Amino acid sequence: MMAGSLIAFAGFCIVLVKVFGVEPYAVLLVVGVGLFGLGVVRRLTGANRD
Repeated sequence: MMAGSLIAFAGFCIVLVKVFGVEPYAVLLVVGVGLFGLGVVRRLTGANRD
């Protein structure tokens, strides 16, 4: 499942850059901020994970 999601994500990035004309640095910035936000949400909503 992880490999499939990585391939799908790579395809999504290619579509953003080639079809919609998004700058490559903007894609990396959005992905980085999204992953950081996901980590924060997971940390704040997670129950006691000992």
